[in-house]
Amino acid sequence: MSEYQDHVRQSLEGQHVDPSEDLGIDAMRWTPALVSDTGTDEAMSSAADTAHALLDRAADAYLSLLSAVLGDGTHHMVANASTPHGDLTEGQEVTVIGDDVLINEAASTRVCAVIAAAMVGCATGALVVRTFGPDGSEFVRGWTVRNFWLRPLTAEDIREAYSFGLDGASLAPEPGVEYRQAERVPRPDQEQAETGDREASRTAPRDNRPANRRD
Repeated sequence: MSEYQDHVRQSLEGQHVDPSEDLGIDAMRWTPALVSDTGTDEAMSSAADTAHALLDRAADAYLSLLSAVLGDGTHHMVANASTPHGDLTEGQEVTVIGDDVLINEAASTRVCAVIAAAMVGCATGALVVRTFGPDGSEFVRGWTVRNFWLRPLTAEDIREAYSFGLDGASLAPEPGVEYRQAERVPRPDQEQAETGDREASRTAPRDNRPANRRD
């Protein structure tokens, strides 16, 4: 149980979301089949497929956060999910030095599992990261789990989350801690598309023909 659990509030879910963004994964929405003598195997297979899809998506988000967002330093990460079956919380410490990442794989698996649980349609969740930078800085960022991905929280969102405990009691501000706007976590398909566009722009010859003569 992480010492930062009290700073993750369920009210983080759904704040500052761009409703126009379409993640294109409607097929992953949770639609359990009716259980019957003849349909039990199909229902179990469907549930297993959904679970695997959510775990894969959570792992994609987690790896994208590590490789493209966190940066150098030691990061204390806490994932929280509120589900109809109860609350889940897992934490871990990750150290990033250039291209090297010091990580506990078992802890990473548990964090990904909590993120996946928060992706189920009836659940909510958040991820909070406290970073100790190589320059001595200390700052906190947060992401809410929405539409099967990690969505950045503003500095004010995360500051407010650290102002109250789960019991609603006010918490004194922590000296020397900076609350920062979280960065957008890129999706793998977006990175591939952007990379492909950049490579195409560098290698494709310019078409100087008149518009009416182009194929």
